Amino acid sequence: MDKTETMNGGVSRRDFLGEIAAASAVASAAGCRSIFQGSSFYGPTIRDRLWMWGHHAQMCHKSGFKKSSGRKWEGPTVEQAEGCRLMGIPNDCFIRWGNMPDHPWGDYIEQFHQLKRFAFGITDGGNGTVWDKLDWAINEIKPAFPNFTGGFLDDFFAVKAHTQTEDVVKKIADRLHENDLRLSIVVYSDQDGIKPGFKPYIDMCDETSFWCWHSENLGQHEGSVRQMRDFIGPDKSLLMGVYMWDYTLGEPVPASRMEMQLEFAERLLREEVVTGLIFHPTYSAALDVPAVNLAKQWIRAHGDDRWGRG
Repeated sequence: MDKTETMNGGVSRRDFLGEIAAASAVASAAGCRSIFQGSSFYGPTIRDRLWMWGHHAQMCHKSGFKKSSGRKWEGPTVEQAEGCRLMGIPNDCFIRWGNMPDHPWGDYIEQFHQLKRFAFGITDGGNGTVWDKLDWAINEIKPAFPNFTGGFLDDFFAVKAHTQTEDVVKKIADRLHENDLRLSIVVYSDQDGIKPGFKPYIDMCDETSFWCWHSENLGQHEGSVRQMRDFIGPDKSLLMGVYMWDYTLGEPVPASRMEMQLEFAERLLREEVVTGLIFHPTYSAALDVPAVNLAKQWIRAHGDDRWGRG
């Protein structure tokens, strides 16, 4: 893209990056620095950089079905660790939706011992304040799970109830970092866009996960991912979300769109534009549908390849 070419909303790339730099300087001056820069957190293979977006198995029944359609979930559903096993993915983002599981969650989280890494939603669809969830993460989960790696700010900009002030996010980040835990944040290319005002929040986080909510917009998503890499800088970890289920359609992502998504995901991994991928959702992993089968085939073919240009 030429430096004078305009981006979404008619802002030139030069002006856009200038605004980013200014916002970043403000964040740095306030002490808003991640302590986990770069990609050394991960091993050399693509598989080690793969995550699943984990929801309770019963949330399959809330997968974008409109009451008027009469449609319902058809096929098996699985819990999060089993979904990871079926996909051949070692890491999971444990994100509560529909308050499932409710806290206290009993033995539900015992399944996460099976994983290499897992993270927990600090802003999510579950009970408790952000401070409650932070306490659960640090005082309940971390002592019992050596493979617990940090917290997620889910739907942070897209859902008003999840959005917090910069001061609150700094306190969340500081507490996690004091306990050797990471903080990740969710951004959507086609819901949130990429706004300079996001930069102070992203700078306080160790990792950004970047998603395309409507599968019909996947044709523009590779370019958006490259813009996000420019936005966050070369050293920050960037995960690209890969939906297998389109919640706006209430059905799996169409095969042609899934193939396209996986094709540019591989390209972005090879070029080190993205650090890894998050496949969504865990409960779809047992479905015999093209989107899931294509994802499994891709992981079998490329999971043990080395990440990047090496």
